[in-house]
Amino acid sequence: MDHLSSNENLFLNSEQRQARIFSKGFDMLSSNRYIDYRTADNNFSKIKVGVKNLEDAVLELGELRKTIPQSPYYNKKELMKAILKNDYRKLREFSRFFYKINGIYSKLCQYISFMYRYDWYIVPEIFDDNVKEEKVLKDFSKLLNYLDNSYIKKICGEMALKVLIDGCYYGYLVESNDSIMIQELPADFCRTRYSVKGMPAIEFNMAFFDTFRDLNYRMRVLNLFPSEFKKGYILFKQGKLQPDY
Repeated sequence: MDHLSSNENLFLNSEQRQARIFSKGFDMLSSNRYIDYRTADNNFSKIKVGVKNLEDAVLELGELRKTIPQSPYYNKKELMKAILKNDYRKLREFSRFFYKINGIYSKLCQYISFMYRYDWYIVPEIFDDNVKEEKVLKDFSKLLNYLDNSYIKKICGEMALKVLIDGCYYGYLVESNDSIMIQELPADFCRTRYSVKGMPAIEFNMAFFDTFRDLNYRMRVLNLFPSEFKKGYILFKQGKLQPDY
């Protein structure tokens, strides 16, 4: 990292200072805040943030909830109406809103979410006595690194927090050779009515992607999801998905 001397600082104007900061990956020029979305190209294999390219990223849905229409009224009357009608979507809106504005509610949710330790450990089993010790230790170390890179405690705590706020959590396991990656799915566009081999099967409404009105940005979001979602969305737009939602 380069450092400017005190003499150089005297001769740099504001734009030059911002340019130096931007070159290091921090965009503090408010006028260019949304330029990446307006001028994005059609290569969506990576997501670009500032001047950095992120690979193997999963989308944080909490940053995109504003794209889904929400009720402008958050009062007791509307809350009681949502409770009586079992309107889970509106109840989630109330919970998210209350989580943002009420410190007691947010701290309580965070405390309960991370109260459990989510500890884990590995128990190796050797079924063949002819396997060399070096191979066992190598595979054991590889698995430990995989789980260490997954930040299991953080993932589980964040899942628990979403369950407390939204009442449920839907996720999709993303294939990765380095760690466990789970793409969160929007609860308002998911449901579970069936079980497959004793496990609940998740149904996902592809109309979620239509909540992003800007086509260019919609494609950026779509390409951050696993490829199965892109195929499903194409079938959805072609009218080839069974209308069973």
